[in-house]
Amino acid sequence: MMLKNNTSLLALLENQQMPTSIEQSLIDTAVKELKHQKNVYQVKRDLIKKLNTLALKEKLSKKGIQLLIQLNKPNFNEDVAKSVTTWF
Repeated sequence: MMLKNNTSLLALLENQQMPTSIEQSLIDTAVKELKHQKNVYQVKRDLIKKLNTLALKEKLSKKGIQLLIQLNKPNFNEDVAKSVTTWF
């Protein structure tokens, strides 16, 4: 699933039921921020950073690792569009 905008990230996160309370609270916070119209890229970046921190401490569940991998997948259409606009 490519994350294209606020609604797709919101839909992805709303469907997550994480096995630990720490992970679930991170997801709930991100959902709340998205519903309050916070910038989707900031929310995504902050969530990835917090999940990475848990992973480094070896406290991230298997489901949390899967979510982190999904959030880190590149969106080539968006990334190429951004790089092209910086050339002109």
